[in-house]
Amino acid sequence: MKVDAQVLRLLKTIGDRMIELEHPPLDQLTPEQSRNYYKVAREYFKDLPVHGVSVVDSSFRGREGSEVPVRIYTPEGEGPFPVLVYFHGGGWVFGNVDSSDNVCRYFSRQAQTVVVSVDYRLAPEHKYPAAFHDALDAIIWVSKEAERWNGDLKRVAVGGESSGGNLAAASALYFMDDEEIEISHQFLITPVLDYNFDTASYKTNYTYNLTNEKMKWFFQHYLKKEEDGQDVFVSPLRARNMAKLPPTLMVTAGYDPLREEAFAYTERLQASGVTVNHLHFEDLVHSFINMAGVVDRSAEALENMSRTLKDRLYK
Repeated sequence: MKVDAQVLRLLKTIGDRMIELEHPPLDQLTPEQSRNYYKVAREYFKDLPVHGVSVVDSSFRGREGSEVPVRIYTPEGEGPFPVLVYFHGGGWVFGNVDSSDNVCRYFSRQAQTVVVSVDYRLAPEHKYPAAFHDALDAIIWVSKEAERWNGDLKRVAVGGESSGGNLAAASALYFMDDEEIEISHQFLITPVLDYNFDTASYKTNYTYNLTNEKMKWFFQHYLKKEEDGQDVFVSPLRARNMAKLPPTLMVTAGYDPLREEAFAYTERLQASGVTVNHLHFEDLVHSFINMAGVVDRSAEALENMSRTLKDRLYK
């Protein structure tokens, strides 16, 4: 199946704009430049209309003493609602609660779920494990505070997209044997799951949105040293035991360098006896969820994901 035509048109429009702005090669691109170009690219996306969700900004203090902002989305209704602690994408280098705002509003409304979006610290100013520690501290904080937003403490899930999916998967592993913090589900959207560029989807060398070179650039800024890539909290696929991980909703895209590691993770989970719902969208690309306002196929996929998420959280 070919890449969706609307996706191709959108990526070409953004690519042409990057050429106009003289986007430098990756070996010359600074993190600050990448954030600015990301903001320009985001201007070509449109928000989906979402009503019936209240939004509150808050924060908590992390283990290193820094203030970690969060944005809390609560749907209309009586509740109590499941709670999804959500981590945005952006290669650990860019993105924030604003870039994931529309998606979080959508998940909250369509899945009838409190969503807590975490503005974790970014690399390279804060390298691994800073973002991971913020993710863990966010889950601990939410597990204590969720009732304030009419959340159900017995249904606290973790989720995220791309690098955010990595943080969600790593957090689920970390708390797998914890007696106090219990994660009910994990929701992994085109996640980074292994520091390994030798998979079949990497070898295909896709050039749609996320490329091999970009992933290497992201890891270069995220990790203090290459050896950190062997850590299971960087590469969850390398975990030896997955039997106690929570039920999982895995979302993958056909034209994504990260596709095969997500397939492998799904197989490992299932072999370990973990319940997995796997939604695969063959004609879409990495980060397609952010294109839902302009790409019909992405909107359909987002609706499917939200419906499945609600089914899992309310089962």
